[in-house]
Amino acid sequence: MKHILKGIAALLLLSSCSKPPEAPAPAEPEMLSRTEFSSRVENYFEYAPLRPGKPSQFLIHLTDLSDGSPVEQAEVTLMVRPKDAQTSVAQTISKVGRVTGIYVAELTPPSPGDYDIEINIKNDKLDEIVLVRDFNVEGGQ
Repeated sequence: MKHILKGIAALLLLSSCSKPPEAPAPAEPEMLSRTEFSSRVENYFEYAPLRPGKPSQFLIHLTDLSDGSPVEQAEVTLMVRPKDAQTSVAQTISKVGRVTGIYVAELTPPSPGDYDIEINIKNDKLDEIVLVRDFNVEGGQ
């Protein structure tokens, strides 16, 4: 009987020492996507919802429409400006992704509102601008 009581006490002690359940990791924001065209470039991009003062990742897939090939080794600059304005309020230069034709950038819009994003694409074959209109940056987290 003494051994049984010691066993029960040990089990109770072990169960009280267990870790509390871990809180689930915060969910990744759902990625959004759009496709925009210039006369020479198809620009399919995925991006995290835009929040003021918070960086949003953009994955930019560029295709040269003259031959259907991925746009290689380009300098891709994104400029954010208030809707229908001429001056930008945020700018970033993308990094070349691991896959040919894919570029990665982070944009941080400064405040809530409606914005346009100008995407400048330059390499040996191209010098294109793709204007992407109507991005809504909502306040809050």
